Amino acid sequence: MMLGFIGAYVLTVGIETAIAFLLLRNRFDPMLIARNSVLASTLTLPFVWFVFPVLGPGSWALLTALAEIFAFVVEAGVYRALFPGMNWVDALRTSFLCNAASFMAGLLLVF
Repeated sequence: MMLGFIGAYVLTVGIETAIAFLLLRNRFDPMLIARNSVLASTLTLPFVWFVFPVLGPGSWALLTALAEIFAFVVEAGVYRALFPGMNWVDALRTSFLCNAASFMAGLLLVF
């Protein structure tokens, strides 16, 4: 099944918000979790979809790895900045698990 950008956006936001909620529900308000998760995905997904694929020569695997590392790092920064009192370890763990889940879901739908 091929996903367009809007489908990928909905899938990404849905999965990453659900994972963030499961990880953070005991520490933060549900609306804060939803807002920050949606914002993080909204900031990174256009780059993953539209910028990294045209960066130049490189295999799909390399460009995908670079895009996912970018999303992971930027979203960790968003979490660290916008969740009061969140430390870097929690921000990195949350971002990694959210991005890993949405990436795997995307792979399952595409391949």
